[in-house]
Amino acid sequence: MDSLEARAQGRPLVGRATELARLEEAAARGRGAFTLVEVVGEPGAGKTRLLAEFTAKRLVLKGRAEESERDVPFAPLVDALVDRVDATLAERLSEPETQLLATAFPVLSKKPATEVVKPRLYRAMRSLLRELAPAVVVLDDVHWADESTIELVDYLVRHPLPAPMLLVLAYRPHQVSFRLSKALAEHAVRIDLGPLSKADAEQLLGPAMSPHTRDRLYEASGGNPFYLDTLARTRATGDRTELPESARATLSAELAGLAAQEALVARSAAVAGDTFEPSVIAHVAEVPEHVVLQAFDDLVARDVLREVEGSGRFRFRHCVVRHVAYNSAAAGWRHGAHARIASYLAKVGAPAVRRAEHVLRSAKYGDQQAVDTLVTAARAIATNQPETAAAWYEAARQLAVDDDARVRTELAFCQGISGRIMPALETFGAVLKTLDDPTERASAAAFAALLAHLRGEHDWARLLLTSELNRQPDLDSEAAAPLRLQLVLDAALRGEARTAKPFLDTAPDDDRNRWAVPFAALHAYVKTVDGNRFDATRAVLTAARMVDASDDDEFLRWLPAIHMLCWAEVLIGEHRLALRHFTKSVELARDNGHHYFMPQLLHGLSFAYVIAGRLNDGLAAVEEALESMHPQAGVRGALLGVWCQLHSWRGQHATAIRGGKRAIAAIGDAHPSLASLARNQLLLAQVHAGDHAKAVEEMLPQLPKIDPYTRLISCCLLARADAPRARQWAEQAEGLADGRLDVDVVFRDLAWAYAKNDADRALTAAAAAERIGMPLWEATARLHAGACLARDGRRDEALRELQAAAAIFNVCEATELHATAVREQRRLGVRVPHTGALANTLSPRELDVAELVCAGSTNQQIAEKLVLSVRTVETHLTHIFAKLGVTNRAGVARVLASQNDD
Repeated sequence: MDSLEARAQGRPLVGRATELARLEEAAARGRGAFTLVEVVGEPGAGKTRLLAEFTAKRLVLKGRAEESERDVPFAPLVDALVDRVDATLAERLSEPETQLLATAFPVLSKKPATEVVKPRLYRAMRSLLRELAPAVVVLDDVHWADESTIELVDYLVRHPLPAPMLLVLAYRPHQVSFRLSKALAEHAVRIDLGPLSKADAEQLLGPAMSPHTRDRLYEASGGNPFYLDTLARTRATGDRTELPESARATLSAELAGLAAQEALVARSAAVAGDTFEPSVIAHVAEVPEHVVLQAFDDLVARDVLREVEGSGRFRFRHCVVRHVAYNSAAAGWRHGAHARIASYLAKVGAPAVRRAEHVLRSAKYGDQQAVDTLVTAARAIATNQPETAAAWYEAARQLAVDDDARVRTELAFCQGISGRIMPALETFGAVLKTLDDPTERASAAAFAALLAHLRGEHDWARLLLTSELNRQPDLDSEAAAPLRLQLVLDAALRGEARTAKPFLDTAPDDDRNRWAVPFAALHAYVKTVDGNRFDATRAVLTAARMVDASDDDEFLRWLPAIHMLCWAEVLIGEHRLALRHFTKSVELARDNGHHYFMPQLLHGLSFAYVIAGRLNDGLAAVEEALESMHPQAGVRGALLGVWCQLHSWRGQHATAIRGGKRAIAAIGDAHPSLASLARNQLLLAQVHAGDHAKAVEEMLPQLPKIDPYTRLISCCLLARADAPRARQWAEQAEGLADGRLDVDVVFRDLAWAYAKNDADRALTAAAAAERIGMPLWEATARLHAGACLARDGRRDEALRELQAAAAIFNVCEATELHATAVREQRRLGVRVPHTGALANTLSPRELDVAELVCAGSTNQQIAEKLVLSVRTVETHLTHIFAKLGVTNRAGVARVLASQNDD
């Protein structure tokens, strides 16, 4: 079962250290006395892999039970001992014993016993094992063991071997003989292989996958290593799912052992669905229900099927097993099976959603009843499963004699929402050629324009919207609302919010109007970016309340508009509100298959995570978007900008600067607002890296192009980087800031704190940052305040701020900034303890150097931060390498990380 075994021979065993240690302990005990061990785990839990790791270090007698040999006495034991049992061994056994054993080992005697008495045979086998001791015997797949082997184990439990031997038995708990499990229950060391932990699963999958993908695979696999490996290597092409060959072969071999009746029922169950009841399977398999129940008994005993507790239904033990069973059936038989189950479900009045998949796989061209079923089912799930709904709509169109414009329109919406943007645009193109109803045309054109915008076809999107709006008999009517709404959204996404104002003049003023929520959200955004942000606060909070009062379906319908509202919340400093709305947007979109806008939503969520100091969560969101969404260049650039920002706060300066430059290049001139943000993120990375001259040089020509809010942050950073002109930058920040908004106070007062080395202004900035949930900026302000207070001789106050800064940076995993805050405390004579044993190994200065190495600083950067020469840093590194027993900087980082983990 364990396909990981072959792949894993060249890599460490993951997640089974405790179990392996228990095996080693049992082996040590077995060197002095007879010891029984049972290794128990679900199919694919890694029993074989664990035994392979255990046996690789010692001489072991290994055997395996096979289902095909269940009638062969002592088959797994013979498999293990055959190379050790020879004619010379017969000389150490009595003649009656050799005659009895010759029935299993013909090499022992030319005259096997003609009459075998089982108790005597078990005594003889016990004598044979005694003569082979000391030894380690490992028998795998003992759930397939023959009755003689099981009885022998029971005999050895009652009559332990008077010799040192370790006997390890591995089996599946759902399939093992009751007699064997009962015999071992109180006499064997039991090692249970449960699901891998989430951390172990992540290690097994490796870092190439995003955290979201690893989480999804872990949940689908249940932590089972075999299923985890199989799902990770499974390829989906169109409507086909291809399992890796090793997994398919393993499961096919398991199913090949089924008798004809059981195999038929298993294939019928695979056709029926995820869960099924016997009566349905009887119709699919065309056999009486009692035959199905008999087959279920065997399939459950074999752990192919399992009962769904308390429901009277059954399921496969895992979806991967069902997939293999389904594909083991002939294509023609499957077609008929789906037709039979569709007919039966229609007869008993099952809803269209339950019948649709079977109708899809069995209906004939021109079957209007099948068309109606598919369309009805698709409409029922369109909001929550748009990808499946699109497949059903497409099937309905292929089966229908006449093309239905409404069905084609609904298909286009589902294609677009599920992320199939090009097919959706093609379908919308055909729809708009024939659609006459103004209301239906407006909705179709508006969504088509949004999809075109997401593909970067901005001019075409604007042309479509304006031309369709001109076709409307009444531009201010509710029928034209989706076009006006999309024109506002289009302008907002392009960074041209001012041009959208005329279309907001006719926004509905009744909260009960179905267009009220998106218009309120976009009105709040436009008011925020193209006016006084403080004056926009009321509009933003009003729209937020309307969004919160919406149900999930309404929330999903207006995702792009709510996304813009979230950015308005960021701009006025309502960061906790923005994070909540971004999080809900992503979760609902992900759970309901609304993939079309996911890159934008994940960009917003990752940015909100940065503000909240949740750097690992932010990185996970960026990685998910870049891995799976293939976003358009501008959004990809925006994501790289957040990547730059995240790595900058984490102290990984080279990665951050590289990401910032790639972001600016990817965005280009098409998105001014995104370009402004990316330039500000690169500036942050350069300032954090200490590359002040470069930061100032590159930012100065760009500053006039940047929007006021982002320019305020840039002025704060420039006040830190450009000491000669720091006061000038602080004055510019003063002119840009609105003192009624805490978010502006943070950057305005921090700019003045840098310009005047003013602890009080830094503390004012820190307090404002704390109020609105900006921990990284709060800690930055407290760090600067601490340094200023220390310079002024206010030691106790300085320590309080430095300790607070260090604690925040530590929680946020801003490694280098945490090290800086700790270093400032040491300069005041405070012995800040280092975690783990490193404090007893390295000198205080060496510890400083090691922490900066761990943060990714170069020798030159370390020298500048510690006011040392590069040669002195190199000397310290030489001593650190020797003391820690490593040969490079990566080794230092590993040791420091392990100490911190402790």
